[in-house]
Amino acid sequence: MAKISVTLDSRPKKDGSRAVIISFIHKRYRKQAKLGICLLPEQWDEVNCKVTAKHPQSKALNLKLKSITASMEAVIARYVGWEVDGETIYAEIESLLFPDKVAKKKEAAAKAAEEAAQAEAEQNSVLEVARRFTAMKKPSTRLTYERTLKHLEAFIAEGHSNVLDELNKAWLTEFDNYLAKTNPSANARALHMRNLRAVLNYALDEELTTNYPYRRFKIKTVKTAKRSLSANTLHDILTYEVEDWQVIYRDMFALSFMLMGINFADMLQLKPNQYREGRIEFNRHKTSKLYSMKVEPEAAKLIEKYAGQDFVLSVMDSRKDYLQFIRQTNNALRKIGVCERSGLGGKKSITPICGDLSTYWARHTWATIAAELDIPKETIAAALGHGGNTVTDIYINFNSKKVDEANRRVLDYVLYGKR
Repeated sequence: MAKISVTLDSRPKKDGSRAVIISFIHKRYRKQAKLGICLLPEQWDEVNCKVTAKHPQSKALNLKLKSITASMEAVIARYVGWEVDGETIYAEIESLLFPDKVAKKKEAAAKAAEEAAQAEAEQNSVLEVARRFTAMKKPSTRLTYERTLKHLEAFIAEGHSNVLDELNKAWLTEFDNYLAKTNPSANARALHMRNLRAVLNYALDEELTTNYPYRRFKIKTVKTAKRSLSANTLHDILTYEVEDWQVIYRDMFALSFMLMGINFADMLQLKPNQYREGRIEFNRHKTSKLYSMKVEPEAAKLIEKYAGQDFVLSVMDSRKDYLQFIRQTNNALRKIGVCERSGLGGKKSITPICGDLSTYWARHTWATIAAELDIPKETIAAALGHGGNTVTDIYINFNSKKVDEANRRVLDYVLYGKR
């Protein structure tokens, strides 16, 4: 069974005194504790384990030591016949003899546990999970998630919960209302709400939470009409004498159209190894589907004009954010038209050919003109990268020549008036 003993510390202090130590041994468990008593060697009876009369308070100290050992023996006696480890017995002894010390230990342990829980909560907060998820995305996608993250940071900074388990329908509604202040378009807000939903799906997959408020929240969108230009209007835009600063933006719009309405993000991020032997081959960012298209001479001239080093087009050699370039392109396209000034040095007035023209119109315009030329719907779908695994889709995939011919017909019609 457990044993206890009282001894003097072998290590003397500067004044020559030594601490009185009580030792506890049970099986392989050993523990020592200082009792707050310091004695000179001649003031301690090593044989009888008590204070000698040479100490002025020997009687009081011996009574204290006797009380301590008696309390320890009483605790040990309660465990006689039990299969219990020494740490359990000593823990009870320690709480009895040194309550202040035990209280401080518990306080420190509770504080450490609280700090650990807080650190874990912060690590798995809405913002931290959103940051980790955003960092995992491809550069092209990461930009849109970074914008959502900025909105989340500002929203939570206003006092809204940052705890995954506390998100609910009301929280999502408030976030949507917050977005409405800077994003009046329902579809623009829907993009951010979908990004947040992806973050929460990631949190569920990583078992960071079981809470999923989107079960009770519906993302609102508004159907938008597919906008396209007539062949004549497009020809006017492509041949209009624009201002010098607009040339690059109009050329990029023209190139997108000549490449069958390729998405601007995909076009701007094409790498040199994706353009060879007169063809461009890439996986469309939106669908990851392999896309292959012949580069017609008119498009090849524009690619040569804007040849890049890290990318097919030089546009992205000096930029990190393609979205900014797209916004600049949209702004430039909407200012193509008659420009007049009211008087010498007066205010400039523009009558645009198409006041709401944007990069997306290249894709819709190509499809609309192709349909006007009676190009089969299946070929148009293949050209745009639509379709799945139907027999028709597979047939067209194996006959890219049909798609190439369709693009040539569209370009001949728009650029040269040939049907």
